[in-house]
Amino acid sequence: MKTIDILTIGNITEDINIINNIVYKSIGGTSFYAYKVAEKLGYDLRIITKLSDKFNVSKKIDLTKIIPQRTDLHTIFENTYKDGKRNQKILNKSGKIISKKLSKKLEKFNPKIVFYCPIFDEIDSGFFKLFNKSVKICNLQGFMRMVSKQNIHPRNNLPNISFEIFDAVILSEVDTNFENALKISSHSKIVCYTMGKKGVKIITNNEIKFYKTIDVINVDETGAGDVWGTSFIIFYYLMNKGLDESVVLSNISASLSVTGISDKKIPKYKEILKYYNV
Repeated sequence: MKTIDILTIGNITEDINIINNIVYKSIGGTSFYAYKVAEKLGYDLRIITKLSDKFNVSKKIDLTKIIPQRTDLHTIFENTYKDGKRNQKILNKSGKIISKKLSKKLEKFNPKIVFYCPIFDEIDSGFFKLFNKSVKICNLQGFMRMVSKQNIHPRNNLPNISFEIFDAVILSEVDTNFENALKISSHSKIVCYTMGKKGVKIITNNEIKFYKTIDVINVDETGAGDVWGTSFIIFYYLMNKGLDESVVLSNISASLSVTGISDKKIPKYKEILKYYNV
């Protein structure tokens, strides 16, 4: 059985970004951004995702790092930027990732951390019962999304998930309100509530702490929350840094990532350190 640092469960997406009427195509989804952050910080990450033969990801992802469930239709986003604001549509939506179909492949891996990070609630509940010796992290965003006529809407209520199984839950103000973050905190050890350029609130041991981030020029905010979440996982659980330091470093990592399109500006550790304690 091979020990790996991080295993993500969630679909890779095709992202069509329209910025100043110029079209850029890229790969997206939390699993992809997590992979790129891990690559930059020097950690081994594998991805469980539905994957279409029509979607060539080999230029950006080492295919040996993917544990695929084959599909005819992959998820496609269209992000249009105008006056600094993003309008996001979903053009195609893939289906569930089924744990039983991948069980034999998963027996080969022993992940230190499992990152549950769906795009649209595509994770089969069977995955929650696996990897009981691993640290388990939940990115709530995909569990809170609904699609109607290509538009994405947040759900009003929290999903029917036992948050007790997670060591940390990551969510954003785009996903839901802070009251729901407080509800989750009564079940999970750490709750991270990201607020974009405004910073992050961390809830742990019945205490709320706020951490500001650095000011940058925002070019493409796609994946910023995913960069933050993966950076935090690595700094806190793999590099064993303290909570305060892990959050501040993750804020810097996410902020620097939005200064370029897609994954182009995801920083290495030495680049993050340039802004630490400045």
